[in-house]
Amino acid sequence: MDRIVAEAAAWHAASDTDDMDWDGLTLWLEADPRHAAAYDQIMLTGAIIDDHRETLAPRIAVPANDEEAAPAVPRRAKWLGWGGGAVAAALVATLLVPRLAQPDPAIYVTGATTRAIALDDGSRIELAPYSRLEVAGRHQDRLALAGGAWFDIRHDPGRKMAITADGLTISDIGTRFDIQTAGAGVRVAVADGKVKVSGARLARSIELSGGRSLQVDGRTHIAQVRAIPGEQVGAWRSGRLSYDRAPLALVAADLSRYAGVKVVVADAVAARQFSGTLVIGDGQTALRDLSRLMGLRLDRRDDGYRLELPTR
Repeated sequence: MDRIVAEAAAWHAASDTDDMDWDGLTLWLEADPRHAAAYDQIMLTGAIIDDHRETLAPRIAVPANDEEAAPAVPRRAKWLGWGGGAVAAALVATLLVPRLAQPDPAIYVTGATTRAIALDDGSRIELAPYSRLEVAGRHQDRLALAGGAWFDIRHDPGRKMAITADGLTISDIGTRFDIQTAGAGVRVAVADGKVKVSGARLARSIELSGGRSLQVDGRTHIAQVRAIPGEQVGAWRSGRLSYDRAPLALVAADLSRYAGVKVVVADAVAARQFSGTLVIGDGQTALRDLSRLMGLRLDRRDDGYRLELPTR
């Protein structure tokens, strides 16, 4: 097993323990883009095992000296440790080798404009600017997102779709919802229907129904669930960005992506919270409005702008 994949698997297995080193996991994920990609793949594999554990258990050959250690039906989030390395290897082979015979993943990448993506079952996705989406699986049910996207997924009781986004997995899907990822955190907002969000950053899985949103702060790793008006879910598609007590660093990341203006936030004000709506048709105007509303100084830089405390 590749070293990075092995490390990702070890972190995933440790995430279910009481003494999990969450700060260590965050540092490891941020150290190399390949780390996050490998961790996403391990999480997807874990989700597949959890979905099909009763079918898979009889197919796993457990060495004689591990017979008592391995349960007949594996428990969620501990699949790497079942019966030691031999069982883990058998599980990986059982699940990943067949996937190699599946169609190559389709990869979509956007620049300054959005992109509409249609799945074979009639589901629709609008990929946000400066974003990347990978669609894998014979049934196009294993997705990985970096950036932002609006999802309109057709309900299919026989299929469970999973989307990984910056260490989180969004599943149990048949609804309309929006996902946003940035260095400042991850947001999931549901317009209607219901989704389940799980991952190493969360102490437990969270179910979101229509009119609810989840925001995981990238700095503090605090997760908050709030109500959100349906018309605000995916509002970037109609030229607006709406917030309810969002960290300023997150708002700045959105303006950089959706308004076409590069803006950074001074550390001293990055955690300040903003509530309101910004119109992003003119990025510079939106940025000026934000600086005035927050009482901050907008400093022009060669490659963009910086929001910071006003000088006295």
